[in-house]
Amino acid sequence: MLNKAGAGAGSGTAVKGNNTRNEICHFEFKEVAWMQVDKIILPSAWGRDIVHKYVQNGNPSVAVFFPGQNYSCELPLLYYTSKSAYEAGHDLLMLEYGYQSARTAFDKTKVDQLIQECYTSISQIIHQYNEVVFVSKSLGTYIAGKTAELFKEKSIRHMFLTPIRSTIPFIEKFGGFVVSGTEDPVFQEEDMKQVEGFRNTEVLRIQDADHLLEVSNVNRSLEILNDLVEKSSRFFSKSCT
Repeated sequence: MLNKAGAGAGSGTAVKGNNTRNEICHFEFKEVAWMQVDKIILPSAWGRDIVHKYVQNGNPSVAVFFPGQNYSCELPLLYYTSKSAYEAGHDLLMLEYGYQSARTAFDKTKVDQLIQECYTSISQIIHQYNEVVFVSKSLGTYIAGKTAELFKEKSIRHMFLTPIRSTIPFIEKFGGFVVSGTEDPVFQEEDMKQVEGFRNTEVLRIQDADHLLEVSNVNRSLEILNDLVEKSSRFFSKSCT
């Protein structure tokens, strides 16, 4: 159960018990130019607290953002799609992974711990929402798919940005909005053709774009980002209706 300080307060603390220990979830209040941001802080198996940004505006829906392996939620694809989600009427939860907080490399042998920490973090707030959207990038698309399976009683919509091949079973299972570049070495032509045949799946293929959805020309890269923001706005607005 969350026990958050009232509006305008500096901080609050929530305690979540489990079989082995109490996990302390600490909130800090911060205000930025376009939204008010709380921080959800939880312990991590990597020895450093993980800090998730949580934006509340009294909405009945929340968009949860899963970063890439080395691509945080502050970088363009996730930052601007989060603004789209907020403007469309979603609260936001922007995740950080334990190894990112600890400034260490990703260790694929610990992926189950990473998924469990994401599940624990989202569980702090998901009960108060009627609708949930997962927005994920690269490695995060796989983490989002695995985490969604743990919320068996929640119907979760997905936006998969530059997915990896191991995410394909989750795209098939959940459907959603899939975005990838034609020059992405991680998710190639045959992968895109496969997901195009899945039900409830919309696919956006960006010509000549790489795994960052960028091309060699900076102006064209900005056009791609703008186009993604427009399409994501429609996706988020649809999910709020």
